[in-house]
Amino acid sequence: MQGALGTAFLVLISTTLGFLDSAKLATNFLIISGISWFYVLANCHGKLHLNFDPKSERYFHKLGIGNRLTLTRGLLIGATAGFIGTDPSTLSKFAVFLPAIFYTVAAIGDALDGYIARVTMQTTQLGSELDNELDAFGLLIAPVLAVLWNKLHFTYLLVSAAFYVFRLGIYLRKHQGKPVYELVPNRFRRRLAGYQMGVVATSLWAPIPAELTKPVGVLLMIPLLIRFLLDWLQISGRIKKK
Repeated sequence: MQGALGTAFLVLISTTLGFLDSAKLATNFLIISGISWFYVLANCHGKLHLNFDPKSERYFHKLGIGNRLTLTRGLLIGATAGFIGTDPSTLSKFAVFLPAIFYTVAAIGDALDGYIARVTMQTTQLGSELDNELDAFGLLIAPVLAVLWNKLHFTYLLVSAAFYVFRLGIYLRKHQGKPVYELVPNRFRRRLAGYQMGVVATSLWAPIPAELTKPVGVLLMIPLLIRFLLDWLQISGRIKKK
């Protein structure tokens, strides 16, 4: 049901863009956002077996409000992706603000889905993993758009690549039979990701000048990349867990 509703939402936005802007923009939006939404749904479907509480091991047969909110975040990230390949100078005032609205709401939702899952007593492994996947997906899509729109420095794409390089490194270690050590829980890790979402969302707002968003983006990406390096040293056993 949520897949169909999400698709209908994208079709509605595409149709509106066709009326207010151009058929080319509407088509570009529908294709790219549709592919992105399919990726989100496929990712969720592949993890449905994880829809259980890791503490009690109770399995849930329904997604729950928290997981549905996480999927809605994925839909909004997909809608943001629909503007990749566009020139902001050619967009109407309505269209140029849409990516900022979509990604800002998605970023705010990141602080709500976990809270709602706890309040409704349906915290699941699915929600945790899907949340991490969509955080990374959002920090891939939105920065690419911001860089293409000249609102973030191109080096910020290191943030976009970091999660996927990190995960590839873990896969290669396992494939080679090398140990992968557990990460020590760290609240600052989560906070750093939140800072990135904030600066990326801010950069997409047209009135915010690139002269501000570019240096702030570079400044904030440095501690995140250092955190990834420290985490890699930890999971590879070069830094011992205390």
